[in-house]
Amino acid sequence: MNERSWERVGAASGLVTAVLLLVSLLLNPLSPPSDEPVRTFFYVTANRPTVLLAALLSTVAAVVFLWFVGHLRHLLQRAEGGAEAFSPVVFGAGVSLATMAMLSALPATTLVSLSRNVETASQAMVFVLAELHRLSLGGIGLLVALFAGAAGAAVLRGELLAPWLGWFGFGVGLIGLIAGVTSFYMPSAFVSVAGLVTGLVFALWIGVASVLMVYRPEVDRAPAAGAAFAH
Repeated sequence: MNERSWERVGAASGLVTAVLLLVSLLLNPLSPPSDEPVRTFFYVTANRPTVLLAALLSTVAAVVFLWFVGHLRHLLQRAEGGAEAFSPVVFGAGVSLATMAMLSALPATTLVSLSRNVETASQAMVFVLAELHRLSLGGIGLLVALFAGAAGAAVLRGELLAPWLGWFGFGVGLIGLIAGVTSFYMPSAFVSVAGLVTGLVFALWIGVASVLMVYRPEVDRAPAAGAAFAH
Protein backbone atom coordinates (compact mmCIF):
# COMPACT_ATOMS: atom_id res chain seq x y z
CA MET A 1 0.00 0.00 0.00
CA ASN A 2 1.22 3.50 -0.81
CA GLU A 3 1.17 6.53 1.51
CA ARG A 4 -2.21 7.70 0.23
CA SER A 5 -3.83 4.32 0.91
CA TRP A 6 -2.35 4.05 4.40
CA GLU A 7 -3.64 7.52 5.26
CA ARG A 8 -7.13 6.52 4.18
CA VAL A 9 -6.96 3.38 6.31
CA GLY A 10 -5.90 5.47 9.31
CA ALA A 11 -8.65 7.99 8.68
CA ALA A 12 -11.22 5.21 8.23
CA SER A 13 -10.36 3.87 11.69
CA GLY A 14 -11.83 7.08 13.11
CA LEU A 15 -15.07 6.49 11.21
CA VAL A 16 -15.24 2.90 12.50
CA THR A 17 -14.70 4.24 16.03
CA ALA A 18 -17.52 6.74 15.63
CA VAL A 19 -19.98 4.13 14.32
CA LEU A 20 -19.18 1.60 17.06
CA LEU A 21 -19.42 4.27 19.75
CA LEU A 22 -22.76 5.56 18.46
CA VAL A 23 -24.25 2.06 18.33
CA SER A 24 -23.02 1.23 21.85
CA LEU A 25 -24.49 4.47 23.22
CA LEU A 26 -27.85 3.96 21.52
CA LEU A 27 -28.07 0.34 22.66
CA ASN A 28 -27.78 1.29 26.32
CA PRO A 29 -28.38 5.06 26.53
CA LEU A 30 -29.38 5.61 30.16
CA SER A 31 -29.06 3.13 33.01
CA PRO A 32 -30.89 3.58 36.36
CA PRO A 33 -29.27 5.94 38.92
CA SER A 34 -26.38 4.35 40.80
CA ASP A 35 -28.01 5.15 44.15
CA GLU A 36 -30.84 2.73 43.32
CA PRO A 37 -29.02 -0.64 43.30
CA VAL A 38 -32.19 -2.73 43.17
CA ARG A 39 -33.38 -0.97 40.01
CA THR A 40 -29.90 -1.19 38.54
CA PHE A 41 -29.66 -4.94 39.16
CA PHE A 42 -33.10 -5.63 37.71
CA TYR A 43 -32.27 -3.44 34.69
CA VAL A 44 -29.08 -5.41 34.00
CA THR A 45 -30.86 -8.72 34.52
CA ALA A 46 -33.67 -7.79 32.12
CA ASN A 47 -31.31 -6.33 29.49
CA ARG A 48 -28.31 -8.62 29.90
CA PRO A 49 -27.55 -9.20 26.15
CA THR A 50 -27.94 -5.50 25.33
CA VAL A 51 -25.75 -4.31 28.21
CA LEU A 52 -23.06 -6.85 27.34
CA LEU A 53 -23.13 -5.98 23.63
CA ALA A 54 -22.93 -2.26 24.39
CA ALA A 55 -19.90 -2.85 26.63
CA LEU A 56 -18.25 -5.01 23.96
CA LEU A 57 -18.81 -2.44 21.19
CA SER A 58 -17.51 0.42 23.33
CA THR A 59 -14.38 -1.61 24.13
CA VAL A 60 -13.77 -2.43 20.47
CA ALA A 61 -14.35 1.23 19.62
CA ALA A 62 -11.65 2.20 22.14
CA VAL A 63 -9.20 -0.28 20.59
CA VAL A 64 -9.85 0.98 17.04
CA PHE A 65 -9.58 4.56 18.33
CA LEU A 66 -5.96 3.83 19.26
CA TRP A 67 -5.20 3.33 15.56
CA PHE A 68 -6.84 6.65 14.76
CA VAL A 69 -4.86 8.39 17.51
CA GLY A 70 -1.63 6.97 16.09
CA HIS A 71 -2.68 8.22 12.66
CA LEU A 72 -3.24 11.73 14.03
CA ARG A 73 0.13 11.68 15.76
CA HIS A 74 1.85 10.85 12.48
CA LEU A 75 0.06 13.65 10.62
CA LEU A 76 0.60 16.25 13.32
CA GLN A 77 4.30 15.45 13.67
CA ARG A 78 4.74 15.89 9.94
CA ALA A 79 2.74 19.12 9.92
CA GLU A 80 4.67 20.55 12.87
CA GLY A 81 8.04 19.74 11.34
CA GLY A 82 9.37 18.21 14.53
CA ALA A 83 8.24 21.10 16.77
CA GLU A 84 5.59 18.84 18.38
CA ALA A 85 3.29 21.63 19.51
CA PHE A 86 0.11 19.56 19.80
CA SER A 87 0.96 16.03 18.65
CA PRO A 88 2.19 14.78 22.09
CA VAL A 89 -0.90 16.15 23.85
CA VAL A 90 -3.31 14.72 21.29
CA PHE A 91 -1.54 11.34 21.38
CA GLY A 92 -1.31 11.15 25.18
CA ALA A 93 -4.90 12.26 25.69
CA GLY A 94 -6.12 9.83 23.04
CA VAL A 95 -4.33 6.83 24.55
CA SER A 96 -5.53 7.77 28.04
CA LEU A 97 -9.09 8.23 26.76
CA ALA A 98 -9.10 4.81 25.09
CA THR A 99 -7.76 3.20 28.28
CA MET A 100 -10.36 4.90 30.46
CA ALA A 101 -13.13 3.91 28.05
CA MET A 102 -12.08 0.26 28.21
CA LEU A 103 -11.92 0.35 32.00
CA SER A 104 -15.37 1.98 32.19
CA ALA A 105 -16.89 -1.10 30.54
CA LEU A 106 -15.69 -3.42 33.31
CA PRO A 107 -18.36 -2.51 35.91
CA ALA A 108 -21.13 -3.22 33.40
CA THR A 109 -19.70 -6.59 32.38
CA THR A 110 -19.20 -7.49 36.04
CA LEU A 111 -22.85 -6.65 36.74
CA VAL A 112 -23.86 -8.91 33.86
CA SER A 113 -21.86 -11.74 35.45
CA LEU A 114 -23.50 -11.08 38.82
CA SER A 115 -26.97 -11.11 37.27
CA ARG A 116 -26.41 -14.73 36.24
CA ASN A 117 -26.02 -15.72 39.88
CA VAL A 118 -28.39 -13.70 42.05
CA GLU A 119 -27.19 -15.39 45.26
CA THR A 120 -23.73 -13.81 44.97
CA ALA A 121 -25.02 -10.27 44.45
CA SER A 122 -25.63 -7.72 47.16
CA GLN A 123 -26.97 -4.18 47.08
CA ALA A 124 -23.64 -2.84 48.30
CA MET A 125 -21.75 -4.60 45.52
CA VAL A 126 -24.17 -3.39 42.85
CA PHE A 127 -23.97 0.14 44.23
CA VAL A 128 -20.16 0.15 44.15
CA LEU A 129 -20.02 -1.13 40.57
CA ALA A 130 -22.61 1.41 39.40
CA GLU A 131 -20.72 4.20 41.18
CA LEU A 132 -17.44 3.13 39.57
CA HIS A 133 -19.09 3.38 36.17
CA ARG A 134 -20.53 6.80 37.01
CA LEU A 135 -17.19 8.16 38.21
CA SER A 136 -15.43 6.77 35.16
CA LEU A 137 -17.67 8.98 33.05
CA GLY A 138 -16.10 11.97 34.78
CA GLY A 139 -12.62 10.89 33.76
CA ILE A 140 -13.78 10.20 30.22
CA GLY A 141 -15.36 13.66 30.00
CA LEU A 142 -12.15 15.39 31.12
CA LEU A 143 -10.04 13.37 28.68
CA VAL A 144 -12.47 14.16 25.86
CA ALA A 145 -12.03 17.84 26.76
CA LEU A 146 -8.23 17.56 26.54
CA PHE A 147 -8.19 15.51 23.33
CA ALA A 148 -10.82 17.55 21.48
CA GLY A 149 -9.39 20.84 22.74
CA ALA A 150 -5.83 20.01 21.63
CA ALA A 151 -7.00 18.67 18.27
CA GLY A 152 -9.24 21.72 17.82
CA ALA A 153 -6.29 24.01 18.51
CA ALA A 154 -4.24 22.12 15.92
CA VAL A 155 -7.06 22.59 13.40
CA LEU A 156 -7.19 26.34 13.98
CA ARG A 157 -3.40 26.48 13.73
CA GLY A 158 -3.69 25.01 10.23
CA GLU A 159 -2.54 21.49 10.97
CA LEU A 160 -5.81 19.60 10.58
CA LEU A 161 -8.74 19.89 8.19
CA ALA A 162 -10.94 23.02 8.06
CA PRO A 163 -11.14 25.83 10.66
CA TRP A 164 -14.82 25.22 11.41
CA LEU A 165 -13.93 21.73 12.59
CA GLY A 166 -11.55 23.31 15.10
CA TRP A 167 -14.36 25.35 16.64
CA PHE A 168 -16.49 22.21 16.64
CA GLY A 169 -13.69 20.47 18.54
CA PHE A 170 -13.61 23.28 21.10
CA GLY A 171 -17.36 22.87 21.55
CA VAL A 172 -16.98 19.12 22.11
CA GLY A 173 -14.17 19.82 24.57
CA LEU A 174 -16.32 22.28 26.50
CA ILE A 175 -19.16 19.76 26.76
CA GLY A 176 -16.70 17.11 27.94
CA LEU A 177 -15.23 19.50 30.51
CA ILE A 178 -18.66 20.35 31.94
CA ALA A 179 -19.66 16.67 32.03
CA GLY A 180 -16.37 15.68 33.66
CA VAL A 181 -16.43 18.31 36.40
CA THR A 182 -20.12 18.00 37.25
CA SER A 183 -19.89 14.20 37.49
CA PHE A 184 -18.20 14.62 40.88
CA TYR A 185 -20.98 16.80 42.29
CA MET A 186 -24.27 16.15 40.47
CA PRO A 187 -26.75 13.27 40.93
CA SER A 188 -26.08 10.12 38.94
CA ALA A 189 -29.10 10.69 36.68
CA PHE A 190 -27.59 13.98 35.49
CA VAL A 191 -24.18 12.37 35.06
CA SER A 192 -25.67 9.67 32.83
CA VAL A 193 -27.32 12.26 30.58
CA ALA A 194 -24.15 14.39 30.45
CA GLY A 195 -22.07 11.33 29.61
CA LEU A 196 -24.48 10.34 26.84
CA VAL A 197 -24.39 13.82 25.30
CA THR A 198 -20.59 13.91 25.50
CA GLY A 199 -20.33 10.53 23.80
CA LEU A 200 -22.74 11.48 21.02
CA VAL A 201 -21.08 14.78 20.11
CA PHE A 202 -17.61 13.24 20.36
CA ALA A 203 -18.60 10.40 18.03
CA LEU A 204 -20.11 12.93 15.60
CA TRP A 205 -16.95 15.03 15.62
CA ILE A 206 -14.66 12.03 15.08
CA GLY A 207 -16.91 10.73 12.32
CA VAL A 208 -17.02 14.03 10.42
CA ALA A 209 -13.25 14.50 10.70
CA SER A 210 -12.65 10.95 9.48
CA VAL A 211 -14.94 11.33 6.47
CA LEU A 212 -13.11 14.50 5.44
CA MET A 213 -9.73 12.77 5.81
CA VAL A 214 -10.85 9.74 3.82
CA TYR A 215 -12.23 11.99 1.08
CA ARG A 216 -8.98 13.90 0.75
CA PRO A 217 -5.87 12.45 2.41
CA GLU A 218 -3.20 14.82 3.66
CA VAL A 219 -0.73 13.58 1.06
CA ASP A 220 -2.95 15.20 -1.59
CA ARG A 221 -2.89 18.53 0.24
CA ALA A 222 0.78 18.63 1.20
CA PRO A 223 2.08 20.06 -2.10
CA ALA A 224 -0.40 22.94 -1.85
CA ALA A 225 0.09 23.78 1.82
CA GLY A 226 2.81 23.77 4.42
CA ALA A 227 0.71 22.16 7.13
CA ALA A 228 -1.17 18.90 7.22
CA PHE A 229 -4.83 19.13 6.22
CA ALA A 230 -4.57 22.88 5.63
CA HIS A 231 -6.68 24.27 2.81
